[in-house]
Amino acid sequence: MKTAILVLGHGSKAPQALETLKRYGEMVKSASGCEIVDVASLQFDKPDLPEGIRNVVSQGAEKVVIVPLFLYNGIHMQEDIPQVLAEEKVKYPSVEIVLAENLGADNRIVEIVMDRVKEVS
Repeated sequence: MKTAILVLGHGSKAPQALETLKRYGEMVKSASGCEIVDVASLQFDKPDLPEGIRNVVSQGAEKVVIVPLFLYNGIHMQEDIPQVLAEEKVKYPSVEIVLAENLGADNRIVEIVMDRVKEVS
């Protein structure tokens, strides 16, 4: 089964946000060795989530793993993203579309926070 990873960001009106998301996509592709890795935004930027799914399916993905770069399990995670995915699953009945957990509270993120504190201390 050909699996794709779709890194999902919130999106922003600030142009540098999409560039950062694309860098995450490149890093995930390098770290995972997965052939199909792309990015999408929930709001504001393109590709949006439906377009991102369409992009990876057009590259032959039979399974799409959506990885949300969200800290909290808020409304986007509980309602908005699942609603979009339910609509997309109807469009692609032969493709398995799954949502990974959000980043949540993770000690690896604390390490980054501490690095940022050290940078300005």
